[in-house]
Amino acid sequence: MRNFIPLSILVSQTLLYADASLGEIAITASPIGSHEAFDIPCQVDTVKTKDIESKATSSLGEVLSSIAGVNNLSTGSQAGKPVIRGFSGERVKILSNSNPTDFQTYGIRHIANVDPLLASRIEVVRGASGVLYGSDAMGGVVNVIDQPFLYAEDNATKFHGRVLSEYHTNNGEKALAAKTQGAIGKVGINLGASLREAENFQTGKSEKWTKGTTSNLPLFAGELPYTDFKNKSAKAGLGYTGDDFKIGLRHTFWESKQNFLGHTPAPDFNAVASAGQTLTNNETQLKASKTVGDWDLEGRVSHTHNQREAATNIPYQDMASAKGTSAYLDIDTSRDDIHIALKHPQVGIWLGEVGLQAYYKDQELKEGRLLPSAIEKGQAIYLFEEANLDRWILQGGIRYDITDINAALDGTSAYFVDKGFYDASNHKQNFDSIGGSLGATYKINESWALAGNFTKGFRSPTIFELFAGGVHGGIQAFQIGNPELQPEQSLGIDISLRYNKDVIYGNLTLYSNTINDYIYLANTGFKRNPTTGERAQNGLNEMRYTQTDARVDGVELSTEAPLSQSLTFRAKAEYIRGRDTKNHTALAYIPPSNVSFGITGQIGSWGMLENQELLIDAKFVKSKRVAGAFEPFAQYNNTPFGSADTAGYGLMDVGYKTQLAIDAKPVDFSVKISNIFDRAYRDYLDTYKGYALGMGRNISFAMAIPF
Repeated sequence: MRNFIPLSILVSQTLLYADASLGEIAITASPIGSHEAFDIPCQVDTVKTKDIESKATSSLGEVLSSIAGVNNLSTGSQAGKPVIRGFSGERVKILSNSNPTDFQTYGIRHIANVDPLLASRIEVVRGASGVLYGSDAMGGVVNVIDQPFLYAEDNATKFHGRVLSEYHTNNGEKALAAKTQGAIGKVGINLGASLREAENFQTGKSEKWTKGTTSNLPLFAGELPYTDFKNKSAKAGLGYTGDDFKIGLRHTFWESKQNFLGHTPAPDFNAVASAGQTLTNNETQLKASKTVGDWDLEGRVSHTHNQREAATNIPYQDMASAKGTSAYLDIDTSRDDIHIALKHPQVGIWLGEVGLQAYYKDQELKEGRLLPSAIEKGQAIYLFEEANLDRWILQGGIRYDITDINAALDGTSAYFVDKGFYDASNHKQNFDSIGGSLGATYKINESWALAGNFTKGFRSPTIFELFAGGVHGGIQAFQIGNPELQPEQSLGIDISLRYNKDVIYGNLTLYSNTINDYIYLANTGFKRNPTTGERAQNGLNEMRYTQTDARVDGVELSTEAPLSQSLTFRAKAEYIRGRDTKNHTALAYIPPSNVSFGITGQIGSWGMLENQELLIDAKFVKSKRVAGAFEPFAQYNNTPFGSADTAGYGLMDVGYKTQLAIDAKPVDFSVKISNIFDRAYRDYLDTYKGYALGMGRNISFAMAIPF
């Protein structure tokens, strides 16, 4: 018993741990030198390779959901977007190797075009980070980072890799991936590829609504049709690592074919594929850096081509039959980015970086009537400075951005002009914004630190928010843009108390973010004919972008500490409150308060089974009511079935991990049973919540074989 830590000492010493990765070197939050996340003023978490693999999912939101303050905005098992401190979509910047991505994220169900399984690690910055990354970074930044390039001394050769496989019983999901790193002298080569396929998933045990009754029973339960998907991805990189010069070229291909479950109108409410879609993304990145004396020059150039093909009420398997009809949508987006940064030597107490960024985006509507063709251009200049003063680390920066958007008036875009969604007087929009941040970390002693940040963030309206006008099949609504929108402006503050000693970690963070001209999608109360686009007595709900003022406040608490030599305790909790301060109502899609507990037990080695672990995790989520009739999917409070409001629930998972001692390189093997009691529940951030349930019991097997 001498190794047991009493609960009173555990509480007093472990205050709140942000992630067991506090010792990781973080590059996303600071371009100046190398820092542990514990030392950086803003909140940074790193999800490492083995943690990504153990999640066994293609959902980026699910991979990151174990971080305090991060939730998963999901649609089925394949679609998951990170929600950071109540912000998602256009307010969370998704990066690929620090380069901006562009995946047409205007839809609540639109997913990032990255494959977490092929990543080396994922860094998450919580809180506004606009100084370095500009618009869309109001809620935070997610940086998906590839494997670094290897190099070998004296022209030697290096090579290693991993083969990964998964199987999930609930939906028959299968995944196979391989990633390698090699080097011949100073030349490195990285290769990776993955395949993932799943059938329809099963909910927890529940009765279903029957026609002629009124209840909150789900319209669909058991096997959910039109929830199948296929994903594939491939990566290749070539790099050179010299003494004072580095260069790397990477290319990534990603494709996802998905179906989304919807239903026909009353009175039948039959199952239908609300949208089938094929998403394709090709991304090429070139990065080079050169050291000249005490100066460092870095340049990044990237080109992205993204294609979205979708068909309303048609599954992706039959989508080709809809080409040339009003049900088909084909949008191509090409984007070029350039980033030049110069790090200067120390001037007084300051080390810093000045940077220039620019992008050119060409969005072409080939077929369909959802949003027009448009050109978007942006330029920015920023300055970021840092000082390391014994117990203090100070960081500050300022940024100026200009954005120009020009929607087409002719061709496929003529429909939007004819219907009056915009015209020649407002099809060109220009925005400029100034952002800034000031942060400090004070090391009270070797174990305790106090950190704070003050940020001024911003976000320019998007092409979709300004000029949309058509059927959005994925959410079964008719969405309309607003050319009168102004940029969002935010003022945020967060304060955190951190503890880090030996194997005990903790973090407590309080934050508040005030947003002026907050852009949101409101249900107007009207309906539109999906074929003609005209208002009608019956049809799809009309939803239009508008603005208000808002405030989001929250508390994040997490901890990890040993209970004994073989037991480790984990916990995290979150309280978040979002308010429309102009209309005195709640904000839409703010995550409910939640708490999670977990215990990891080390059970030693038995024969060829080495480093065995047993894991038990439980999550409890508070009930939550929709913000109002304007919230997406709130209409399900007015149907004879289901509910847009969600009841509180608890889920339990159990898992087992081991390393199989095969030859010199052990094989990682794991089994996890999620929702072990097969509970029927609705997740507030699940876009199926109004008419279906979350995933039931699922047994996942994962294996990683090194070579």
